[in-house]
Amino acid sequence: MKKVFILLCILCYTIPVTAQKNNFVLHSITLPAQFSQQIITCLEQDKVGMLWFVTNEGLFRYDGNDVVHLGPETTPKIPHMGIKTLFADDKGNMWIGAQDGITRLNLRDWTTTEIKAPSNASSLSLYIREITQDHNGVIYAGTQNGRVYKVERDSLICMFDMNKAFTDLYDLPNITFMKEAYPGQLWIGTSVGKMICISINKDSTYSPPVFYGLDKFRKEQIIAADFGPAGNCIMVVPYLGLYSMNIKTGAIQKIKGVYGDLGKNGQVFMVPLDKNRSIILTNTPGIGKEKLFIYDFIKDSVTVHHLRYPRFLEDNHIVWLSHSGSKILLSLNDHLLELAPSNSPFSSVMAEPKALNSIRAIYKEPNGELLAGSYKDGFVSFNEHTGEKKVVARKYVYSILPWNKDSVLVSTEGDGLFWYEVNRNKLTPIAIPDSNIKGKPMGKFLTFSLRHDRQHLLVGTYERLYMVNPYTHTAKSIREDRLLKTKILSLLKRKDDYLIATEHGILKWNSKTDVVADFTVRDHQTTQQKIPVYGMTAAGGQIWAATGGYGIIIYDSQGEAIDTIGRPDGLAASIVFTLAATERFILAGTKNGLSVINKVTHQVTNYSTIDQLPANEFNSGAIYQLGNTVYLGTIDGIVRFNTDRLNLNAARETVGRRYITDLTITDRRGSAIHDYTLPYQNSNGFSIPARTTYFSIGFGSLQPAMQTLDYYYRLDPEQAWISVGNSRKITFIGMPPGHYQIELAAKLPDGRWTKPLLSMPMTVTPAFYQTLWFKVLIGLMVLALVWVIIKYRERQAEKERALRLKIAGDLHDEIGSTLAGMSMQAEMLLSGHQELQKTYLQSIADNGRAAVQTMGDIVWSIDPRNDDSLSLYQRMERYGNKVLGDSDMLIHFENRGFTEKQHIPQKVRQNVMLIYKEALTNIIKHAKADRVDVKFIAYNKGFKLLIADDGIGLTNNVSESAVTGHGLKNMEMRAQLIGAALIFPEAEKGFKIVLTFKG
Repeated sequence: MKKVFILLCILCYTIPVTAQKNNFVLHSITLPAQFSQQIITCLEQDKVGMLWFVTNEGLFRYDGNDVVHLGPETTPKIPHMGIKTLFADDKGNMWIGAQDGITRLNLRDWTTTEIKAPSNASSLSLYIREITQDHNGVIYAGTQNGRVYKVERDSLICMFDMNKAFTDLYDLPNITFMKEAYPGQLWIGTSVGKMICISINKDSTYSPPVFYGLDKFRKEQIIAADFGPAGNCIMVVPYLGLYSMNIKTGAIQKIKGVYGDLGKNGQVFMVPLDKNRSIILTNTPGIGKEKLFIYDFIKDSVTVHHLRYPRFLEDNHIVWLSHSGSKILLSLNDHLLELAPSNSPFSSVMAEPKALNSIRAIYKEPNGELLAGSYKDGFVSFNEHTGEKKVVARKYVYSILPWNKDSVLVSTEGDGLFWYEVNRNKLTPIAIPDSNIKGKPMGKFLTFSLRHDRQHLLVGTYERLYMVNPYTHTAKSIREDRLLKTKILSLLKRKDDYLIATEHGILKWNSKTDVVADFTVRDHQTTQQKIPVYGMTAAGGQIWAATGGYGIIIYDSQGEAIDTIGRPDGLAASIVFTLAATERFILAGTKNGLSVINKVTHQVTNYSTIDQLPANEFNSGAIYQLGNTVYLGTIDGIVRFNTDRLNLNAARETVGRRYITDLTITDRRGSAIHDYTLPYQNSNGFSIPARTTYFSIGFGSLQPAMQTLDYYYRLDPEQAWISVGNSRKITFIGMPPGHYQIELAAKLPDGRWTKPLLSMPMTVTPAFYQTLWFKVLIGLMVLALVWVIIKYRERQAEKERALRLKIAGDLHDEIGSTLAGMSMQAEMLLSGHQELQKTYLQSIADNGRAAVQTMGDIVWSIDPRNDDSLSLYQRMERYGNKVLGDSDMLIHFENRGFTEKQHIPQKVRQNVMLIYKEALTNIIKHAKADRVDVKFIAYNKGFKLLIADDGIGLTNNVSESAVTGHGLKNMEMRAQLIGAALIFPEAEKGFKIVLTFKG
């Protein structure tokens, strides 16, 4: 390499060019329909593999399943419409450069930050063209007018201005690219023909810029450059071509050679393939986008590879090429493709992404064209090197039979038999009149053909088998008595007979004896019913039969079934359409992929679209072998491979990790909240809030083959897998609270399971009433309630006991003594005290009435029906009128607010009544009053009782017992007992009592 760099200064540099076979494939990235006609102006891939792209409608994130839109009206807000560049840093941020500044989107918390611009920045100074990052994590931005900023504390700091550097030489410079090519070296491409290197020091300061370029670059822009590991780079200069530069010496030389003028007459696109190689593509006329160039910095060589684009993209031009994240992406007008190195042994031929191209017949001319019968295009000739396809005739071809070096015989569905002269590209019908046929008419719906001898071939139809002479245009029906109404699916020639595959099993026909018989001499356990056989192949004296439902049945030469290979044995599907035998393998084209079977061990290895097959379903009879190279027809093109390249023992991990790209939580009001941050979180797991009605998780993949898989999930390692089909969204409704481990897996087309694609803890948060502490609290409350009920019953029992004791005491003290006196007086009368008869009888009558009154008071006090203010007032009124009715005192009652609905407890009623009686007794005995006023005022839950007389009041004339006796003290005691306030306010005349009860 050192010698080469020395020669750069002296000689024109010539890079050897080597053509290689295609080892790159193009995958179409299908965006949702809303983007089918939109131009993607820039694109970036984040660290977890999701694509971010910009159209005229704003910024979008695509996970292979759903699209998230961000713009000025969304949350978070992206305050730009003219977005020009995107950059995903290594800290989980997406940097968005636009015509009016930069915004940072934090992917971990889904928030945005607008980066502050310098106060003196013009509009062009905020027109961001490029963003990059150095190895220390510092972000740099380049503008439309040649400024280079670095981001510090969310502000733009200008570190270089090209306008000041080139004031006399250049006008309106702008930045075309920026990258830290080597640690501490920021390389910048410009529109003024200069490459700029700014060295970044360890203390984050930077050295003055160093400029590289040639005078003839002055009016051209250096649009792309890639750097090698040893201090060399190649650059693209439009209208001039490719150049190589020695970074150490600054020497720049034009790359000469076959493709040295790439870009001189057309656009050139360049991205790094890896640290040692670069990819170059061009729209240059005469070269075209079909050639892919790889420059190797170590070998100083260019290799040319051939890309095959879908037919509908043949006229499209490359708009941009990007190596973003782990993917190399290119845009062809409004179509997005991924360019991927291919390690697959398979290559696709004639596959059409926009329309299925089912292939029913294949023949490969030695060193010539590939002939195929296509449902889409008819009978075609295809050049495998150039990709050129010619339609020979719009006919449905079911069989292509090589006849001689110049011609093949073509059997069609609906048009009969044809000669095809390859060199003349001429198709000639072989008309066989009914008069030239021995037996029933052959018709024109042919299914299969096989050569019998130099002049005859066997032709199968939907109803029978014929022996045909294409030279004499004659035919003969074979054993109509046995083969009538029999659809011929395949033929296999053996030494002494032919095997005929039909919809009802295999027959054998001896052409010499003209005997037709069943091939199977003893039914196998799987062939009790006649089943269709689509194809056969001979291998080691055995006959392998492709069946419609039982996989592959292996017979010995005599027709005895000796083995089967089906789904339980690993076969891709139980329906097999075609078989081919190579030296070591049997190839089975099934309804669900390709199975490669070891002849000796019967070990099965399956391949599908994940392994870059064009389709999983194969077609009967569509097969051609040329040594170990095999062509098989599918419902979407031809798969071509060499069996020597099949690595059957390689462990193929075809499906990568998945992320939950969208967590949608719907609350009880029906409001949906999306969380797109889970792929970028460092924490493991997520939580669902309490009382969530339902939620869903979405996951996607940008691999086209992954979009057709069947996905399964489970919430516990012991749980069975639950299918979600092809959907990439799982919805949970009414999930019980708890801790779960959600796992995701997929089933490959051949039935194999992938490794877990996703394993993440999930917590459904319980509502407060579902938590353990709440349940414990409820338990404690229940226990407390039980305890309260028990205590309440105990208190009630105690109250009842006290009431009973009180009633007993009252009856004993008040009525018992009265009754005892009455009894004693009665006995005295009976003893002869006749002189006191009148007195005793009067006393007995008075005591009886008193006893009745006392009994009434006791009954009234304990009767709950009297627990209201109305009853209390009426009792006081009756009692007052009674005790003062026979005296000269006048009693006046006044009331306000009493009602039967106002509850007054029994204890209160009883004690108030006793206070009232005591007050009236004192008035009668001591007051010497003419008038007594009783006022009862009820309010809310309480009341106020006022008792006033116009007597002598508390004077020295009142007896000592009236003042110091127990009357007033008893009233005070009873008031305290019920929590009432009892006062004796001063009065101008007489005595006043005020009792207040607040309830």
